[in-house]
Amino acid sequence: MATLHSKWLALIGSALIGAASAAFAQDSGPLIDLLVKKGIVNDQEAETLRAELVKDFAANTSAGKLNLSSSLAEFKLSGDVRIREQAEWKYNQPTTPTGQTFGSDNQDRTRFRFRLNGDVKLQKGWGGGFALETGSSADSGNESFTNGAADYSIYLARAYISYQPTNEFLVVAGKQRNPYYTTDLLWDADINPQGFFESYTFNFDAKNSLELRVGQWIMKDNSEYSSTTTSAVDSWVFEQQLVYTSKFGHGHNFIVAPGVLFYNASNSGTAFTGEAPFNGSTRGLKLITLPVEVNFANVLGAGSQLKVYGDFVHNTEAGTRVYRVYGLSKSTVSEDADAWLLGVGYAQGTGKLQGDWSVKLDYRNIGIGSIDPNINDSDFAFSMLNQKGAKFAASYNLTDFALANLTFFATENKRSTLYYSPLSTLGGSKIIQADIVVKF
Repeated sequence: MATLHSKWLALIGSALIGAASAAFAQDSGPLIDLLVKKGIVNDQEAETLRAELVKDFAANTSAGKLNLSSSLAEFKLSGDVRIREQAEWKYNQPTTPTGQTFGSDNQDRTRFRFRLNGDVKLQKGWGGGFALETGSSADSGNESFTNGAADYSIYLARAYISYQPTNEFLVVAGKQRNPYYTTDLLWDADINPQGFFESYTFNFDAKNSLELRVGQWIMKDNSEYSSTTTSAVDSWVFEQQLVYTSKFGHGHNFIVAPGVLFYNASNSGTAFTGEAPFNGSTRGLKLITLPVEVNFANVLGAGSQLKVYGDFVHNTEAGTRVYRVYGLSKSTVSEDADAWLLGVGYAQGTGKLQGDWSVKLDYRNIGIGSIDPNINDSDFAFSMLNQKGAKFAASYNLTDFALANLTFFATENKRSTLYYSPLSTLGGSKIIQADIVVKF
């Protein structure tokens, strides 16, 4: 005789499977997760339900149109198209102390970006995914409309495998989304690092958690037969971070994430191709990082959110970076080992429904010896160091799936006495970006 638990399982399974052909795209995953949380089914039974849904959907789809693996528990396709009008002004740094004035380099560009993402959940904790996008540069998926309406290339932006045997432990291998809690002071949001990532979460209680995030990122696969020691060693970035999250009050939370990022002693060759690449020795980059934010919910009415955030980076080997790698003179240039950012943001809604809107303003200060110009925000001062200035961003949901964005950057050089160095050729800059984004 079937138990009450088994009857519940059979009833739920029949209902879900019966609806699968008509409503598979609506994703039964959240409902199954809720059943697990309520104790109606266990983890193994949930995996069985997911597998049956996939099988039934495939069996009831017209022949030749779709064939899904029986190991698939969830498959999600998403993407977006963005049209951008960008106006930019570059004010060049003088090359000598006297005799030259600031030049300028102005440009207007009509640009677009296309992205297509695929994420899958398999049985027994396995998963994976991919992403395709326009633009081959690591720090931008943009393409400018040009070349007489010629076609544009599509590039592989992500390709990864994941394994999550428990809710607390996760391992990811491949080219993947940036997994760190960070701001664009340190990491450009467009960069998908490649290598290996591990995380473990400690849940102290319902309101407090601590997560360890560890990554090993491959930057350049060098030849082991090189004549120089550093050029014969592959170039890697190692980053470790502790993310502490605390919920308080009615929907408020606090996040702080101290970490360390450093390169091994190697040579990047020609690996970096971003907005302002610096290729060569990877020595002299050992960064202490400290991003933090406080979020207040419903402070100015239901659905409102106020965020105060900041980021601080200190390079403990700035002297090596500035004097030995960049080749600047100790008599005229300070190490400038620090970079920092302070900002505030306000949002009405979550940015997913028509009428939602948000605004954000931050100010940052970037020393010549502070951060890596190959991974920082390519829009702020075109990735250049020795800059300070502000970023303003506003967004409005025209519909649930279409957004209008406006972003403005204004920067100036921090130390005008640098005159000319590989990463401080910019006297100042302004950028205006107006976007229409459609998500699907």
